[in-house]
Amino acid sequence: MKNKRLMKNLGKAAVAAALLTTSVSPVLAATENKTEVKSNKTAAESSSKKTSSSESSKASSSSEASKSSSSVASSSSKKAAEKSTKKAAKKSTKKVAKNTKKTTKKAAKTTKKSTKKAAKDTKKAAKTTKKSTKKAAKNTKKAAKNTKKAAKDTKKVAKKAAKDTKKAAKTTKKSTKKAAKNTKKAAKTTKKSTKKAAKNTKKAAKTTKKSTKKAAKNTKKAAKTTKKSTKKAAKNTKKAAKTTKKSTKKAAKNTKKAAKTAKKSTKKAAKKASAKSTSASSTSSAK
Repeated sequence: MKNKRLMKNLGKAAVAAALLTTSVSPVLAATENKTEVKSNKTAAESSSKKTSSSESSKASSSSEASKSSSSVASSSSKKAAEKSTKKAAKKSTKKVAKNTKKTTKKAAKTTKKSTKKAAKDTKKAAKTTKKSTKKAAKNTKKAAKNTKKAAKDTKKVAKKAAKDTKKAAKTTKKSTKKAAKNTKKAAKTTKKSTKKAAKNTKKAAKTTKKSTKKAAKNTKKAAKTTKKSTKKAAKNTKKAAKTTKKSTKKAAKNTKKAAKTAKKSTKKAAKKASAKSTSASSTSSAK
């Protein structure tokens, strides 16, 4: 957006300079038109004077004098008009040059300021992008670690579920074998018992399907709970580490105090024991 604004400002400055440069030509044309009008007026005056002189042919000497004076006046007016046009053209060109210089200087200043601002904004954007990329990399690493832990937990749960299913399959095989034996025995005795056994096996199959579905759901729930428990355990370990540091510091202080008190008590006990030993020796000697 800032680069677009810079281009717009440069375009406006170029247009202004072009207009100023082109404004010189109409000024000069106007001055030339003024000189031409003045010359035409003088020519008309001279023609009118000539017509009047032709009509007044009687005073020829006076008409000649008036003609000479009118020609001198027209030449002087032409010279004055030329000087005035030259002065006006010089002034207009000087003003145009000053205006163009001012506009070019202003445009250069604005472009410098805009370029500096754009450079600062680009530097800030680069810094912010670097920070955001670093944070994103850290978050991705943490997410990868969490996913690895979750995958391990799910593998463990899946292995346990597979073992349970194998055990259940073995037990079902044994039970089916026993049921087959019983069905054979029952077939010999009655057909009704075989039909009941078949119905019971179908019910058992349905119940096993339901139990497997429930086990799958429970494994998913267990995986979710393990994720939550791992997060909570990590938090609790951090808290426990902080508390252990504090408790170790307190225990060290208490051990130092206990050592000092133990030294004092041992000294007192030694003194008491020595006093008792001396008294016992004195009594034994007296006896």
